[in-house]
This record gives sequence, C-alpha cells and structure tokens, in this order.
Amino acid sequence: MFDVLVQGVVDPSRDLPPELDEVARAGWVLGPGGAILLKSLSGPGWRNDIDASEVGLYEYEVNDVYVSLFDLADNRETYLSRAAVRGISFAARMLKDAAALPEADSLLAVVGISVDEGDEDFLLQGATVRFFSRRGDYPTWFEDLERYQKEAIAVIGMADLAVPGPLTQFRRRG
Repeated sequence: MFDVLVQGVVDPSRDLPPELDEVARAGWVLGPGGAILLKSLSGPGWRNDIDASEVGLYEYEVNDVYVSLFDLADNRETYLSRAAVRGISFAARMLKDAAALPEADSLLAVVGISVDEGDEDFLLQGATVRFFSRRGDYPTWFEDLERYQKEAIAVIGMADLAVPGPLTQFRRRG
C-alpha cells in the first residue's frame, strides 16, 4: 500500500462518494456479544447468537464495505493513488467515529485494492474496507502483508490515528 500512496494525501475529513458517505453518516452500533458493527450493514439478516469467542470474525463478516472506484478510472496514472487515498480516508474516518465505543481500542480496518494492472477488470474491481476487533477469533492472515502480490493492503488501527497528520506514515514507509 505504501507505493500506491506516493501521490495521495490521506484525509479522514475528505468528502466521500455518496454511497460511502451514507455508510459513514449511519455510524456504528453495538451488536450481539458487544460486536462493533456498521449500522448500515448490520440488521436482522445477520445471526445474533454469537459469543465472545466469535466477536472479531463476526465483525469482519458484517463490516465488509465495497468501495466503488469507477469514477477514478478516468486517469490511469493516478488511479491507484486516488483509490488508496479513498479507501484509507474512509477507514480513518470510521475508526475515528468509533473511538468512543467500548472496546474500540482493539478495532482495526483493512483496506484492500487490486494492483494487478494486467487484469482486464483492473479498473472495475473497486476496493474493500473491512473492520474488526482483536477480540475472540479474528482474522490473522493480515499479519504478513508481503505475501499479497496482487493487492495493496493496509491495516490501520486506532494508534495510527493518534499521531499528528493521521496516516501519513503510510507514505513514509518502504
């Protein structure tokens, strides 16, 4: 993810496309077992009988946001940078909005963007942002980001928001 952010400026307060703004405005809700859930994505379609050992995986399953990047395809040279900025800015905004919730200090956001420019659907794939906490079982496959060759992935936690100029460290690494 570091390489694709070279030209972008991450800003949690930046304007979001309407569908992401709708998710952001709806905010968060506490769900079964104290799960931290995006209000616009949770509801009666999800099971509500989870226990503490499942909280992180349940959050990961429910808090799965597709981020359209279709409007960014007009400029292939800046596409990846702008895609990364959009995904990370949304993730940062949502983490910031969740900060007052119980257990929010363990909340993470994972932003994934395809970087396989040889794929014929490259400009149509969009990005994915998922939120989950480190409680009970939770995804551990993001602990080795170097293994992902066709996706740029950033894992963002509350501590990343605590530094001056949130998330600028993603541009300095590498």
